Amino acid sequence: MAKRRKRKHPGVVLIRPEKSRRIGWRARFVDPDTGKSTKITLDRAYRTAELREDWARRKSRSLDKRRLELDGGAHRKTGTLLAVAVETYFDEHTHLRERTVQTYRSAATKFVRWASRTRVRLADDLTGPRLLTFRAELIGQKKSSPERGGKRGSVTKGGKARSAATINRELRSVGTILSYLRKRGLLPRISIDNLKDGLEKLPDSAARAEYRKPNELRALLDAAIRHDAAVFKSTRAEHVAGENQGSTPKHQAIAPFVAFVLLSGVRLGEALSLDWKQVDLEALDEDGSRVGEIHLRKEDTKTKRPRTVGLEVSPALRRMLAAMRLQNRSGSVFGLTSGSAYSAAARLQKEFGAPDGIGWQVLRRSCGTYLTNASGIFGGSSAYLSAKQLGHSVQVAERHYLGVMRGIRRDAQTLEAAMQIEKQMAKIVASVQTPRLKRLG
Repeated sequence: MAKRRKRKHPGVVLIRPEKSRRIGWRARFVDPDTGKSTKITLDRAYRTAELREDWARRKSRSLDKRRLELDGGAHRKTGTLLAVAVETYFDEHTHLRERTVQTYRSAATKFVRWASRTRVRLADDLTGPRLLTFRAELIGQKKSSPERGGKRGSVTKGGKARSAATINRELRSVGTILSYLRKRGLLPRISIDNLKDGLEKLPDSAARAEYRKPNELRALLDAAIRHDAAVFKSTRAEHVAGENQGSTPKHQAIAPFVAFVLLSGVRLGEALSLDWKQVDLEALDEDGSRVGEIHLRKEDTKTKRPRTVGLEVSPALRRMLAAMRLQNRSGSVFGLTSGSAYSAAARLQKEFGAPDGIGWQVLRRSCGTYLTNASGIFGGSSAYLSAKQLGHSVQVAERHYLGVMRGIRRDAQTLEAAMQIEKQMAKIVASVQTPRLKRLG
């Protein structure tokens, strides 16, 4: 019986050229990842039989090695385009808030563009060292601003470095997406350690909450009051109706909304989606006093958990809402959109003298800072109760808010007293009741 001939390169078959079809030397093998028979055309550099045999032997060994890796629990390569894999994350996370999607999408766009530029075409091609390259690029990017006199959407890059908080937000967003794709088996060459090392956050010196002091909060509310009091000198509608000139407001009222975010500590999206059905101004506290409360629905909160915001910490806020309810008992409380809220915030700083750098998130953080550090409001349970009010963990309150601010009067038992904005709140409550401001809603 003849001895069985041992193959030189098991699993790899070299296929002769087909001159009629202008096809050169090819190789056929079974892909360990897909289990499918695969044909590839050899490079023209393999002109001699010796070179082709050598390539086939090396390919056979690499296939054996890959089979062992798969037997050991390695993820199978999918051949998925990296851009398609990233889009899979958004397709399967339709429950995310609009603001969260915008944040993730912005970072994901940068990641996909980097991958295309560096020829990381497939999700299978992404590795730990390449992630480090992406991180270095994010860190090296400079601040950009709209180009003056340029086309719509055009920007110019400045020479200033971006803040660690901005860079970390992008690293965190990309990390969330890639972590999910890894669990889905779409990133076979990425491990948890690769994600940790390749997307390591920068040290952030601004570890404590960014809050505003009483004089800044007073200046902000004064600017909002001036904003709401601004009127047109004269309008055509006033002439036609025979009304007094100068009675038409220029802008939709924003002072009540600013006061609400500041004194309730809710997130911007939670405030914008607030409906009068969620406002209970007759709710009682433990002593039977009428204090009021707000019920936030789980679909409106970041944590997807319902939350109750008590108004006992701010009687002025309850009075303001009560005055507003006399004008409108149903539907949206404020009637604002995200775009109009951001536009108004920019207008307050640019045209009405509000302090720079005061955004909606800063107002929320200011509320958390005063709630946690004002001993006259929550006493010894300040960290726990302020965390419950704002909708985050006690650890967050202790790490970012506790002990941040000093100088709050011990007898300050309300937020408006702790923030020293009682006079401004009295003006806002009174303005809500005036006929001219009724028309702003």
